[in-house]
Amino acid sequence: MPTFLSATNLADLTGTSLATAQKWGESGVYPYHKNEKGKDGFYMEDLAEVEPVRLMLETNWDEEFHVAPLRDFTSVELFAGAGGLALGMHLAGFRHIFLNEVDSMACKTLRRNHPEWNVLEDDIRQIDFTPLNGRVDFLSGGFPCQAFSYAGKKGGLNDTRGTLFFELARAVREIQPKVFMAENVKGLLSHDDGRTLEVIRNAIAELGYTLVEPRVLKAIMYQVPQKRERLILIAIRNDIVQNVTFKWPDPYKRVMTLRDAFYGGELYENDVPESAGQLYPAKKARIMAMVPEGGDWRDLPVKEQKDYMGGSFYLGGGKTGMARRLSMDEPSLTLTCAPAQKQTERCHPTETRPLTVREYARIQTFPDNWEFEGSLSDQYKQIGNAVPVNLAYAIGRSLIRLFNEIDAQNPEESQFEEADRIAYGMLPPELFGIDMFDIKREYPEQIVKNSYRKKKNIKNSDLDDSKSVLVSIVTNENIDPYNQQNAKIYYTGKKFPSTVKLNKLYYFMPYTKGKGIRDLYFIKVARVGTKHEIRPEADENDFRLVFEIVFIKQLFDDYKPIKLKIWHSYTDTNLRAILAM
Repeated sequence: MPTFLSATNLADLTGTSLATAQKWGESGVYPYHKNEKGKDGFYMEDLAEVEPVRLMLETNWDEEFHVAPLRDFTSVELFAGAGGLALGMHLAGFRHIFLNEVDSMACKTLRRNHPEWNVLEDDIRQIDFTPLNGRVDFLSGGFPCQAFSYAGKKGGLNDTRGTLFFELARAVREIQPKVFMAENVKGLLSHDDGRTLEVIRNAIAELGYTLVEPRVLKAIMYQVPQKRERLILIAIRNDIVQNVTFKWPDPYKRVMTLRDAFYGGELYENDVPESAGQLYPAKKARIMAMVPEGGDWRDLPVKEQKDYMGGSFYLGGGKTGMARRLSMDEPSLTLTCAPAQKQTERCHPTETRPLTVREYARIQTFPDNWEFEGSLSDQYKQIGNAVPVNLAYAIGRSLIRLFNEIDAQNPEESQFEEADRIAYGMLPPELFGIDMFDIKREYPEQIVKNSYRKKKNIKNSDLDDSKSVLVSIVTNENIDPYNQQNAKIYYTGKKFPSTVKLNKLYYFMPYTKGKGIRDLYFIKVARVGTKHEIRPEADENDFRLVFEIVFIKQLFDDYKPIKLKIWHSYTDTNLRAILAM
């Protein structure tokens, strides 16, 4: 079935006006259609010669989605805010050494959602980055754009003094990451007739880095239901750049809308949860109730227009952000720090109220389990200032691909010593630990629940040899029920490797130190829990994976040795391989 694209979305993708996009359809430049709701637009397949649409039609998004890091690539994030960029990079595979943010509520949000992240709440001007020199692969940050002095003749680093870009540049100089990324508003491209960006270019060159040609990325092309645009600056250290090539992320196959954001489907599994939100005063609610879906103040009766707009009614300009009601079948306008301000209305498409916090968060593609700290105003501000998570995730995957290429050209381990890894809670370079907090939020009740029928005299032919088997070491203090073949529960350690596919857990075999494996258990339930459940003295926040198990049969007459490949504690395999031993 052809993919429908509204005239508004075509205008946004191509950077033209809505009138121009509509003229293309009305004049027959491209075939014009009406969708099932009677809305005019185009089929994407008819627009293959339009560059942004062609990229979406020919996208490698699905292949790029599976890009995975070859090792632990370490990162530092500056100006982290509420974590949109940080979360996207984390999902892509970066391991944050620390994040810096000066806003206390944003820091609380970061700590609440990722207690294991090292969040440094401080003015960046007060931070010494030199202890991290040579120990960090990647640095990122969305620096606030300030006016530069242009006092020097070269227009380089010295001319950025007193700005927060200078502090980001100082962090780069002191840390010397392989790659760094800065993001900003689209307006930085033309700020001060381009002189601001030219100063930044020269400053990056002075630092010893090569700037990839900057690009403005449209969030609607990266599975984000919002018309937000961000300027992305990526720079690669000069000793590396000659051997590698950065490839920008491919776009998603279609434009996501508020319907995708608010209802279960392709973007979210369930409808948007209820949450707190601002309300309109009675007078404003009366006005907004008159505005149709997708409309603004111009759709009001003239008398109401004059009353609502005041003196602005007689001024030039469209002022389309005023009394603006969003459309369910379009992406949202760019979110601001407050959804009910008169100049930047963001009224719900079908209800007369501002967007709620969770609706705001979904438009920025935060997961529903990402919680925000502070007052209602604090939460709106944090969300409105964030980089959309899915946009950051797409960029992050492209960066991971770049780092994989860097490692292939220059094979080397991260320069973190074992003591550093312990200090920062990091794992060996070839493995990634599952974040128990993330798993708990994603699966509040259970990860898997396998059906089991008890059967006497089970033969090997009764077993499914294609199913996964998790072989895990059992400590001496817990060995008794396993020796007696009546163990009911198994707790993992604090870290658990992601090479074991959690949604495919099926069989379990305990490993006895000095002996090996013998007995086969069935995993009835896999979930997140704590040892506090069976040991009252244990920490209630010491989360582990918990397997509720039941003994099936003794597979071997005697114990068989097996190599525990993962941290000398686990082996991930299948029953076929076990039976072939």
